[in-house]
Amino acid sequence: MSSTARQTTGLIANFAAITLTTQFYLRLQLSDTVLAALSYMAQYFTLLTNTMAFILMVWIAMRRAVSPRLVRAVIISIVCFGLIYHRLLAHLVSLSGVKLWADHETHTVVSLLAGIWWLLLAPKPKIKAGDIMLWVAWPLIYCGNIFFRVSFSRFYPYPFLNVPEIG
Repeated sequence: MSSTARQTTGLIANFAAITLTTQFYLRLQLSDTVLAALSYMAQYFTLLTNTMAFILMVWIAMRRAVSPRLVRAVIISIVCFGLIYHRLLAHLVSLSGVKLWADHETHTVVSLLAGIWWLLLAPKPKIKAGDIMLWVAWPLIYCGNIFFRVSFSRFYPYPFLNVPEIG
């Protein structure tokens, strides 16, 4: 990868780190313990995918070899959740101050920066049949995890996953 591509991943990683740290701080204010805050945050595809993007961007910035197919899969996930959030979820919350800023950074800025980085600077190998399975693997793993957790907590992090309510 080019020097510009690597440097840009460092910038994106910094945005993701600040966003995740802020989200953690905000959640910690409402939780009894660090573990409770982390457990709550781990229910959200948004935060988990931001974490994946952060790790990926740091890895690339450090000049580590990363499969372009894996890069594409993570970028698809982070861009798609940004689009889904703005289409299906943004109108459900009313935030202000730091919460609004953190929400915007989490759902818009990191997604947008990662998508632009991929479009302009990332290598783009030809798509193979197996790539599509890689693209859907993470959302399927996430949904399986959420449906397992729901059996204990009865908490649906996203209304469109609430099967008993929406059918």
